[in-house]
Amino acid sequence: MTLDPEEFADRYVALWNETDPDRRRKGVVELYAPDATYVFYRKDPVVGHEAIIDQLAYTHEIYDPMGYVFRSAHNAVGHHNLVRLNWMMVLAATGETEMRGEDLLVLDDDGRILSDYQFHDELPKSFVYNDGYETDGVATRPARPERVIPWPHQLEASPGGAAG
Repeated sequence: MTLDPEEFADRYVALWNETDPDRRRKGVVELYAPDATYVFYRKDPVVGHEAIIDQLAYTHEIYDPMGYVFRSAHNAVGHHNLVRLNWMMVLAATGETEMRGEDLLVLDDDGRILSDYQFHDELPKSFVYNDGYETDGVATRPARPERVIPWPHQLEASPGGAAG
């Protein structure tokens, strides 16, 4: 299997930014094997297209209202049937980095993802990271991150240009 890791990473990150549910579904079918496993660092693995589609929808429900998008770190590398890539979650309006992470993707012989292991290298600083999961992977509450640092436009509106 010959694969350009950067091109694959760009497609992967684009999928996590896709806001249209039908295009997201199509992207999951194209990128993931039917029995693929997605392993989010704080919950039990999810298996199959429908579960991965649900995870993508969940991610959008949390971060879209806050104005965040994902960007590739443009450092993807391939090794046999593996692709390792780093990503950043940024505030779309300013490009301010809020979170950083890494995914290790195990690919099948057709170049589709069999296993997707996600790691968070840097958690958010400007909001309390409440993803709804306890450390044992059980969802115990709705995911509602709470902003603790003012948005950039709020800083500009304050006296002296800084929160006081």
